[in-house]
Amino acid sequence: MTRRTWIAAAAASWLASPASRAQDSEPYALLFGTVFRDSYLALPGARVVAYEEAKPRKKYRAVTNYRGEYRIRVPAGDASYVVSASASKFSDARRTVRVYGIEKTTANLILEPRKRAGQAKKRSRSK
Repeated sequence: MTRRTWIAAAAASWLASPASRAQDSEPYALLFGTVFRDSYLALPGARVVAYEEAKPRKKYRAVTNYRGEYRIRVPAGDASYVVSASASKFSDARRTVRVYGIEKTTANLILEPRKRAGQAKKRSRSK
């Protein structure tokens, strides 16, 4: 058996395997959006986590790209998902979105900068 024939046979058997077909054919919905800073500038490198309200143990994760965008595949079907984003030096943001069937759903989030301990409300002295 030549090398080319062996590679072709291996590729054909892999494509014919039920496991590979099941993975590719499972329907999914898409959660996507952009994470912004308080000044509506994109926030790259933010961590985004989504989970179904009814099944909070199964989490889907992504990291925003250089434009602050993310995409998360979730199982198809009608469900509510909690989407949260976090980044260092920013307070976390969270929102709930509803997914219907296999459609795309947008969930944009805005992260506010964290206040430092020294930036707490200044007390005014009144005489």
